[in-house]
Formats: sequence, structure tokens, C-alpha cells
Amino acid sequence: MKKLFALLLTAVMLLSLAACGEKTNGGDAPQQNSETTPTESNNPSAPAENNTTEPSAPAQQGTSGGLAPAKDGTLTLSKADIAVVVNGTSVPMPYNLKALEAAGVPADEDRSEIKLGAGDFFSANLYLDENRDYLLIPAYYNGGDSAISITDAEAEEIAMMTYADAPADQGVSILGVPFGMARSEVKALLGEPSHDDGDYLEWHIELPDMNYEGTLSMYVTGNADDAGVSQINLTVFAK
Repeated sequence: MKKLFALLLTAVMLLSLAACGEKTNGGDAPQQNSETTPTESNNPSAPAENNTTEPSAPAQQGTSGGLAPAKDGTLTLSKADIAVVVNGTSVPMPYNLKALEAAGVPADEDRSEIKLGAGDFFSANLYLDENRDYLLIPAYYNGGDSAISITDAEAEEIAMMTYADAPADQGVSILGVPFGMARSEVKALLGEPSHDDGDYLEWHIELPDMNYEGTLSMYVTGNADDAGVSQINLTVFAK
């Protein structure tokens, strides 16, 4: 009888140990799942806010995606920003004459005969209309040792001006500013200038990608907010 009772007690103990073993194995499961559950740090397909880099604002370009307003009167630009836009076509500095004509500036066969001697400057008056009221004026320079055609010369300075009392857009712009743009619209586009004398506005220019600097200046037809732009001068040079 005692032997039978001992056997029954042993069986009960074995069953108790088996039950404890099942609980222990079950407790390991959450740890295993935590290693395989996707998280922001170990799942490449999951968005990771900390690793997301916001795209930088487009470099200023009056014609290519928006301008960053001037800070303390200084516009920070890239070389692409200082292109002259003619009928939707950007002509980059150094404003090659043939490139300007290809973009829509009326051609003049007599221009191609102009020669620049070594060290010569020549401001070309490129009339934009039949009445010759609107001009684009690149200032070409020959930095070489021998004479060249104006078509091979380069300009780091360009202007646009009109004799019209009420300037109107001619499809030409510098830094997104065409003839006739209102004074208030110019300031909204470019930001506050370093100099504002009513009918004259001026900004300092920095071109970090070229290690250049320069000046952008404009004349408008009056002091009023709706006064239109009549002249723009853009000059850049190596530091």
C-alpha cells in the first residue's frame, strides 16, 4: 500500500514539473518576437523621420523655381540664377551674342563684323522692338592678347532699359524681373534692397558657387508701389 502511495506521489510530482516547464517556454516567446518585429530602426521600408532630410530650397532663380529673398540687402545666387531669360529661354552668363539671338533677340548682321582688340570693352545695344524703345545691353570684354569677333567675346555685366514712359513686358527678364514689373512686386520677389531711394533700388549679390560677387540695381518710373521697372543693371565679378 505504501508502495502504491509512493508511486502516485511520484506521478503527481512529475506532472507538476511538466507544467512548470511549459510556463517557462511560453515566457521566452515575447523576447523572440521582439527581435523579429519590424521597427523604424531595423526595417528599411519603414519611414524613419530622423533619417529624412528635407530638400533644400531651390537656389534663387527668378525663372527657375522661386527666389530666396535677400537677407540684409544681399541676394545669394547661383550662376544659373543670373541667366537672362528671353522668351522663356535662359541664356547664361557670359551672355554670348549668338545665344541671345537664338533665344529671340532680333539679329543684326552688322554686329558680327564688330571686332574687339585686346583689353577692349564694347556695350552692344540689342534692340528688342521695331521702335527701338527697349534694349538689352551686354558689356562684352576681350581679355585675350589678340583681336576677336564680338561673337566670341564674353560679358559679366548686362543691362536692360527702355525709353518708354509706361514700360511693358517684352518677354525679357533678369532674375525674374521684366520691364514694367511693379515696384512692390519686385520687393516681394527679391526682398528688401540694401538701398531704396524710391525710384532706385539696389541689392548686393553673392555667388558662392563661382566665388563671385556683384550688384543688382533697378530704376522704376516713380516712388509709388505700382511704379514700373524701366532699367535693370546686373554686374558680377570675381572676388
